[in-house]
Amino acid sequence: MAKLVVFDTEGRREVVLKPFNRVGRLPQNDVQILDRIVSKEHAIITLEQGQGYLIEDRGSLNGTWVNRQKIAGKHLLRDGDEVSMGNTRCMFLSEEVGAEAGQVVNVSADALQSHIRSQVAVTDRFLPEKELDDKTVRIDYEKLRMSYEMQRDFKLDLEMEQVLRKILDRTFEFLNCDRGAILLKDEASGDLKPVVYRMKKKEDKLVISSTLVNQVKENKAGVLSSDAQMDTRFKEAKSMIMQGIRSSMAAPILDQNELLGCIVIDSSVAVNAYSEKDLQLLTNIGTQAARFIVNLQMGKKIQADAITRERFAKLMSPDLAEMVVSGKLSVEKGGQNRVATVLFADIRGFTSMSEKMVAADVLQMLNEYFELMVEIAFKHEGTVDKFVGDEIMVLWGAPVSHPDDAMRAVRAAVDMQRALVDFNRMREAEGQRPIQIGIGLNTGELVAGYIGSTRTMSYSVIGDVVNTAARLCSAAKAGQVVVSEDTHSYLGDEFECIPMDDVTAKGKSKPLKVFNVVGYKYKGETDKTSPFKVPTTTMVGGNS
Repeated sequence: MAKLVVFDTEGRREVVLKPFNRVGRLPQNDVQILDRIVSKEHAIITLEQGQGYLIEDRGSLNGTWVNRQKIAGKHLLRDGDEVSMGNTRCMFLSEEVGAEAGQVVNVSADALQSHIRSQVAVTDRFLPEKELDDKTVRIDYEKLRMSYEMQRDFKLDLEMEQVLRKILDRTFEFLNCDRGAILLKDEASGDLKPVVYRMKKKEDKLVISSTLVNQVKENKAGVLSSDAQMDTRFKEAKSMIMQGIRSSMAAPILDQNELLGCIVIDSSVAVNAYSEKDLQLLTNIGTQAARFIVNLQMGKKIQADAITRERFAKLMSPDLAEMVVSGKLSVEKGGQNRVATVLFADIRGFTSMSEKMVAADVLQMLNEYFELMVEIAFKHEGTVDKFVGDEIMVLWGAPVSHPDDAMRAVRAAVDMQRALVDFNRMREAEGQRPIQIGIGLNTGELVAGYIGSTRTMSYSVIGDVVNTAARLCSAAKAGQVVVSEDTHSYLGDEFECIPMDDVTAKGKSKPLKVFNVVGYKYKGETDKTSPFKVPTTTMVGGNS
């Protein structure tokens, strides 16, 4: 059955094509593509009698592209064609090769232990000029030509299946084949399993002898059978005899002596269809395939790491983000119990302030303000949980914990208030109103984890500790850093903290004992005048 393989933000998914298929952004389409640049009904794919599947653009704004060429009118799709719509790439798999390889290619269990008569080890060595003869010159030339042709086909933006199909296509060009398949090592079982295949006749099925595969697997060398019906190595290989195979070859796909897979071809046209030269060429194809596979895997990993790094760099300090990318820090879906400190900060009087400003100015102000706050949070190794309007929420103790997380959080809060002093001087110099914030912090046990759906997830925390920190933020006046009794118990003598009136919080049976952190202590003396203390003439009254 024909399929359209879609590569988007959800990963890789396959859609089985019907005779008539609508493709677009809306859910009522047969193939929905969640891409804002894709039109509501972007294209249609139809099965035309005697032709195959044709794709037609439906007047979309950005057009439909096949193999990086913009199409006009109906365009015939061929196996392996790359279809692009908006920022989304797709791959068309035809009916002949769209099925799972395991349905048409089977590794038969032949119980045979035999002697190897002809094999070729993997080598990149070219003979010195003085050792050359006419035969080796021709072989080496073919190796170079084949390497060049295959390298020209290879691109890092291709998917693994596309690369393997191109390798198999080139193999059919270089060597006389009726059937062929590429098998890759299954990481879970260690078995070699067929991934892609090709047949000259559509009705063919390829039965690969396990004898052939095991010879390659055990010796990590190419194996040649000149005549499968007469070769003593395969005299008990019933699967090959029943299929009437006259000649077959298999070559390993090796990376630094590690077996990644193997490539198998056969021919039933003639006895002695393959020579040792052919086996050397197939072995060289296996060598090239290994390089392509490793380079592709490396390229995909680099791309995935870059996306992960970008995603987490927005949430946590660069050092922590790098730990996530390198695997030193695991951030997984689900929850973990943590003792953490939560900080909330929001702008006092934001609602009344924003009512007197145009939307673009409000957005610019928030971006400049948040840029400053995030830089300070990262400096103290906090993790930014979220932005809600003018409010920012920052964590310490999740996903990485330190013995002094509460101290780090309060240092960040003090630095935030101090930084606003200089920030406001610049705003007032430009004729803009100063920004004043209230900050609330609370420490305690909560649940932290990567929370969300399979489509979108974010690292966050839940628990009463979070709700209480939000209540303290609401209770804080402009210029205040209000901490709970639990947070205060971690602070020691580094800060000057002034007891405040108890705060009544929703859901709490007793009022909360809280403190206002007015600054640091220096040389054993209290900094009585907080450097971020807000003059009454510039205070913005009321909470947002």
